[in-house]
Amino acid sequence: MPGGYNINLLIVQIIIIVLLFGIVIWLLRLNRLTRLERRFNKFTVSVIKDNELSLFDKLIKIYNNAQKRMSKFLYKLKIFDEYSKKYEKYCDNTRIIREDPMDYMSNKVFAGLAMMGLIIISDVFQYKGITFFQLFSTFLIGFFIPDVFLLSKTKMRKMQIEKDMLKAIIIMNNSFKSGLSIMQAIYIVSTELTGPISEEFKKMYIDLSFGLNMEVVFERFTKRIDTKEARYITTSLNVLNKTGGNIVQVFASVERNSFTRKKLQEELGALAASANAIFKILVVIPILLFVGIFLLNPTYFVPLFTDPIGIFILIVIILIYILYIIIIRRVMKVKVMM
Repeated sequence: MPGGYNINLLIVQIIIIVLLFGIVIWLLRLNRLTRLERRFNKFTVSVIKDNELSLFDKLIKIYNNAQKRMSKFLYKLKIFDEYSKKYEKYCDNTRIIREDPMDYMSNKVFAGLAMMGLIIISDVFQYKGITFFQLFSTFLIGFFIPDVFLLSKTKMRKMQIEKDMLKAIIIMNNSFKSGLSIMQAIYIVSTELTGPISEEFKKMYIDLSFGLNMEVVFERFTKRIDTKEARYITTSLNVLNKTGGNIVQVFASVERNSFTRKKLQEELGALAASANAIFKILVVIPILLFVGIFLLNPTYFVPLFTDPIGIFILIVIILIYILYIIIIRRVMKVKVMM
């Protein structure tokens, strides 16, 4: 039965992709634990010294060497050199070894090649011919998959910064009350707090240490994190720097407004909890219907994956579903305008 064979093969392929994804997550977690171990090794006494690299370290070393070679090759291509500049804002320049956006481009290329390898293996299992359009489209999908993770990571980082910004404002206000300067207040925030907010204030402290103008430093800070509290701080300090005034009173006002805004956000979050639940239900319903029909009749959706018209309809369905999520999200979303 060709239909049943294709469905079984599709299930096997999905299982293989899930297993590969799980292996990648495990490797990333192992890499994180290895980096933490290296950080703490400086403060511990090791009785036995083993200079032999583990299998994971060897794989990481091989990949890093391949990444550097790919970066050198991509630097020669003008289109990649120009395209990589848009990722400079995601690089952490406070590290001793500066991050290179071209290394991220290399990771994107490797992800595209990995997707091409998966589709080639899939076609070989199904005894299908491999077309150039198929390879090119899968390469583009793999090429842009890291951007999804990067944007998700950036969004989570921004949410953490917004959450800790009020703490930074309170620390700065208390520092000004103690008679400290702006640079000293920034340094205290960078040492007292942890996480992304500490990294951002550390960047500002480094910029000020190298003699950059106060306005330039805070404008760069506002562009990096793009929050209302950051704009309040930047505007207040720029005005005080030009006209003078009582910095303690100004920051007390900024602190009071930020606290009120955060309180309103928490109250609106509690009131909009039912709306968020409705949004999640409306998003999950089409997926549940698809799974339910697939379990009742596994061959029902086969034309969507085998016939060219079915593939076109499937793409349209996915686009409509994404638009459906965006519209419902915008309708349900509530913002605090202050």
